Amino acid sequence: MRYRDNSLSYKLGFGAIGCSIVAGFLCLNSFNPSTFRTMLAILLNIVLLLGGFLAVEKTRAYSFKGSIAMIVFGVVCGLRIFWIPLNIIIQYGQWDAGGKKLEDLVNYPYLGATITTTNMNQLYYLPQSGIFRGVAAIIFLAAAAALFIVAGYLGMVRSRKLTTYLNSIKK
Repeated sequence: MRYRDNSLSYKLGFGAIGCSIVAGFLCLNSFNPSTFRTMLAILLNIVLLLGGFLAVEKTRAYSFKGSIAMIVFGVVCGLRIFWIPLNIIIQYGQWDAGGKKLEDLVNYPYLGATITTTNMNQLYYLPQSGIFRGVAAIIFLAAAAALFIVAGYLGMVRSRKLTTYLNSIKK
C-alpha cells in the first residue's frame, strides 16, 4: 500500500464527479440563466467539481481528511436532489402547484431552449418533459452521492490500514 495509489477510490471519485457534471447540466439547462438561483447552482457546481477533484487526489494518496471530504461531497450531492430536480418536476411536470399543465408550459423559453427544439425536422437531444429531466437529474445525483460516499469510505478504511501498518513498523 505504501507504493501503490488508492486507485479504486480514485476511479469511484471521478465517476462521482462525472455524474455530478451530467446532473448539473440537466438541471442548469432547465432554468432561466439570469436568476440568482441559477448563479448559486453554478457556484455550487464549481465548488463541488474543484473540491471533489482535490479530495479525489488526496484520497489517492491515502489521506484521511480527503476521504472525509469526499463523504461530505456525497452528502451535499444527496441534498442537491431536494433542490433543483424537484423544482423541475414541480414547475415543468404534469402536476403543478399552480394548476398549470405541461401543455401550457411547452413554449416556456427556458425549458432547455439551448438543446431542444420544437421544429420537427431537427432532433431532440433532451425531452422537454420536466418529469423526465427531474428524474434523470435525481438518478445522476444519487449515483454521484453514492460513488462519493463509497469512495470516501474505502479511502478511510485504506488510510487507517496504512497508518496502522506504518505505526507498527515504527515500534
